[in-house]
Amino acid sequence: MIQITERAIHKAIALQAENKEWHSKFPRLYLEGKGCDGFFYGVTFDEASETDMRIPLEKEGVSIEILVDPDTHPFVENVLIDWVEDTRGTGFLIHNPDQRKFRGKFFKRPAWQEKLGAIRGSMETTGEAAAPKSCFK
Repeated sequence: MIQITERAIHKAIALQAENKEWHSKFPRLYLEGKGCDGFFYGVTFDEASETDMRIPLEKEGVSIEILVDPDTHPFVENVLIDWVEDTRGTGFLIHNPDQRKFRGKFFKRPAWQEKLGAIRGSMETTGEAAAPKSCFK
């Protein structure tokens, strides 16, 4: 179950109010990439698509709806979204207690295997050399 802090809800609502182009958009939780220690997460404002999961979140009477695409959901289903302004920086901070499951360069899921297969297939047809194997994205 995706969770959010009250501070993060209030900040998302404030950011929407401050930016005209975000008024009709929703916060989207997404995967930014993957490294040896697991995934990197992000939050942005985006329009909802037909396939998006709309996840209503509420804290202390304040609510917001978060978008997550179906391919991303299995990797973020237990995250906590917070807002921080400290030595780590300023922005949404995503804490995933399941992060250990997604560590290492050998982690495979069907969505990632398909993505990697498509990249390798395009390299073979264009004659490009395969990218060196690394656990860094």
